[in-house]
Amino acid sequence: MSSQPKLNNVTAELQLARRLEAAEMLPCKEVVELVSQTNHELGCMMEPIAGGWAFFAGVGSPMTHAIGIGLHGAVSDEDFDRLESFYRDRNSPCEIVTSPMVDGSLLEHAGKRGYRLTEFNSVLALDLRSYTAVPPPSQIRIVPVGPPEIAAWSQVLVEGFAELGALPPELFRPFAEIRNSVCRLAFLDGVPVASAAGSVCAEQGIAALYGAATLPTFRRRGLQTALLHSRLRTAQEAGCDLAVVTTQPGSDSQRNSERLGFHVVYTKVVLVRDFTAK
Repeated sequence: MSSQPKLNNVTAELQLARRLEAAEMLPCKEVVELVSQTNHELGCMMEPIAGGWAFFAGVGSPMTHAIGIGLHGAVSDEDFDRLESFYRDRNSPCEIVTSPMVDGSLLEHAGKRGYRLTEFNSVLALDLRSYTAVPPPSQIRIVPVGPPEIAAWSQVLVEGFAELGALPPELFRPFAEIRNSVCRLAFLDGVPVASAAGSVCAEQGIAALYGAATLPTFRRRGLQTALLHSRLRTAQEAGCDLAVVTTQPGSDSQRNSERLGFHVVYTKVVLVRDFTAK
C-alpha cells in the first residue's frame, strides 16, 4: 500500500481521513446488519448518504449515528434532508460524527438547522509497518473472544463502563460476533478483568480498535496496553498497515495509545439535533 499517504502526526490528508472513517464504518455496518437479523423490534436500518452512512440500531444505541457524511464532496440540501428524515422518521436524535476534512457544506447545513456540538473525539493512528509486538506480562493472559468467552467478555464491559449508566450485556455481544472481529478478553491471575473490541478492515488495510474497559479495581496494571498489543499483532498478521483508535481527548486511553506510538491525526466532533418527540 505504498501509494497510500503516509501517517503524519501533525496533519492528515483527505485520502487518509477517508480510509480511517471507512474503517470506523465497517463494524457499524456489520453490527447493524447482525442486530437487524436477531432483534427485529429495534427496526435497525442503514442508508448511504452523501458519501457516508446513516446508522440506526435503536434510540440511544452507540451505533445510532451518521459517519463519513461530506468526506467525498459537497452535501446538498436534498442530502441533508434525507439524513434528517432518516432519524426524524425513527423518532431519534440525528447525531453526526464528523472529521475536519469534510466539505464545508456539511457544517453550513448543521449551523443553519440548529445543531449542537456535544463531544470531541481524538482520532489516533499507528503505522503498523514500523510496529513491533510485545508479549503480555506473565501474570496476564489474553484470549480471542469466541462463543465460549462472549458472556464473560460482555460482563466485563458492562462493569467497566458502569459510570456511563446501566448497560445490558447484549449491547456488546454483536461486536464479538461480526465477521471481522478482533475482540480480546484479558485474565489477571486467572480472573477475567479487562475486555477490548476491534475489527479488521482488509479493504482499507486498517484495524479499528475500540470498546476497551477494565474492572475498576484492576486498572493501571498494564491490562489495556496488553490488549492493544494483542490486537495490533493480529492486525499485522491480517496485512493491515494502519491501526486507528478514537478516544476522549486527554484520557487514559489516549495516553495508553500514545505510549505505543499512536499519534493524533485529527479531532472529530459530534453534532446533534434532537428529533425525539417531547
